Amino acid sequence: MLRSALICLVLSFGSTSQGFGNSPSIDYKKLIEESAAGDVSAQFQLGRAYLRGEGTARNIPEAFRLLKLAASAGQAEARGAYGYMLAKGLGTTMDEKTGFGLIQESARAGVVSAILNEGIMTLKGQGTAPDKAAGLALIEKAAGQGSLDAKVRLAEIFFLGQDGIAADPEKAAPWAEQAARTGHAWALTLVGTMKEHAQGMAKDIPGAKEAYAKAAAQGNAKAQSALGRMLFKGIGLEADPVRGFYWLSASAAQGEVTASRFLEETRATFTEEQIKAAQELQAKEPAPVAVRRAPGAGSAPP
Repeated sequence: MLRSALICLVLSFGSTSQGFGNSPSIDYKKLIEESAAGDVSAQFQLGRAYLRGEGTARNIPEAFRLLKLAASAGQAEARGAYGYMLAKGLGTTMDEKTGFGLIQESARAGVVSAILNEGIMTLKGQGTAPDKAAGLALIEKAAGQGSLDAKVRLAEIFFLGQDGIAADPEKAAPWAEQAARTGHAWALTLVGTMKEHAQGMAKDIPGAKEAYAKAAAQGNAKAQSALGRMLFKGIGLEADPVRGFYWLSASAAQGEVTASRFLEETRATFTEEQIKAAQELQAKEPAPVAVRRAPGAGSAPP
């Protein structure tokens, strides 16, 4: 279960159901007006917002139309984003080869997200011949330029061993830690796993619990499951069955199989009073739920 969740993380991006105006940094009314008037930069910004569901409802057809317009006008970032949609088949028939070509053009112009996507697609052989060394070098280049997605991707590749790259938790550790320091929920969960099980990092139970707790507070289901298990068993801390049941139940409610199985195996050990207390706590302080993310086809969000 850890493997499948890690693989999906960088391949996906968030969507929200927020309406116009909920993002204070984006003036949607102005962007819509400027975009309609032919402003290429506005077309890109608005198209990307629709693609991400950033401060507005996600609108794939409109994102595709706007990004295609901006890409056709030569806007470098739009070329990468439009290529991303083509490569994933978002709003159109999937065309990895054409998508890769546009992403590569964007990467050559220095767009960091495009450098990452070129690396991922080169590593996997999507739209181009597979080249593990070149793909990994491009992902590392994007990470070196500050891409959080690239850092998470490298942590996953080296921790799990993906796409023909040998597993090497020690190589994964610095990338995971860098990403975790930003508060990235999945990176924190990965750091917690590595510290708890001494995989690429020194065994550090308090550190693992702290990382899990930060990710659980953001709604990460796997972190909630791990935190609940530690609290139930009293791993490195005093056992707290009520809090353990609280987090395990929250994780199971999000569909986390490991939490559901653990609860099934241990439910008989919880008293009715403990279960009731956990349910009352949930009613008083509902556990955070992660924003659902759409599965991807190989590349990272622009």
